[in-house]
Amino acid sequence: MIGVLATSSEKTQTSWWILNSALSPERVLPLAGLGVATALVSLRLGVLTLVALLLGEVVGTLLYDRFLDVMAGVRGATTHAFLTAPFSMLIIGIVLVVSGRFRTWTIPAAACLIGALLAVVTKLTDPMLNDLRIPLSGTIIAVWIVVAVGLIGRIFPPAWYTIGTRILGSWLVAIGLLLGGTAIATKPPTTMPQPSGAAPADGLPTGKYRYEPPIQQFTRPRDSLKQGEHKLMP
Repeated sequence: MIGVLATSSEKTQTSWWILNSALSPERVLPLAGLGVATALVSLRLGVLTLVALLLGEVVGTLLYDRFLDVMAGVRGATTHAFLTAPFSMLIIGIVLVVSGRFRTWTIPAAACLIGALLAVVTKLTDPMLNDLRIPLSGTIIAVWIVVAVGLIGRIFPPAWYTIGTRILGSWLVAIGLLLGGTAIATKPPTTMPQPSGAAPADGLPTGKYRYEPPIQQFTRPRDSLKQGEHKLMP
């Protein structure tokens, strides 16, 4: 029974990660742009692009800690997945904007960089540590998006992409700059200043709002002889 519940919980976490991370817009847009780029080149170069994407994931996994150390000093990076999404959009956006003769070598290079960033964010958002299902699912989804968009794009004549790809690339660059600029410009939360005076030993606050217990007033007991003087004689 415990094993069944554990398996069900792991499936739930994997499904949640796929819907909220692997298929999120900031992950899908760079991969879709890479798929459009593969539709502009030959089939052999498209296969080389997929190989570069997988190779980039291996590199990103190996350089994961070093990348986090470098990006930890950037303002707002730690709260925005270390700016992996803005970097990916900027990379593929610039590749789509540049002229056609540079795409033959910039597309595989961009795929390698995007794969490395994808591996970083996959490991960063992994809800289950030391489980290969999350990185394997992320890789399969990434390859599926690139291949699906690339195959659909090959249906149309390449001449149709002359203006459309540059428009898409400019949008991706604008979105990447917007996301990155928003992350960097966001001010970190400020902490409230601590009071300078230390609290007393009894734990009660100091100042005019400190609770002061009432002072007990002691009355002098009356003399029993004097009290008897006022009593009537029987």
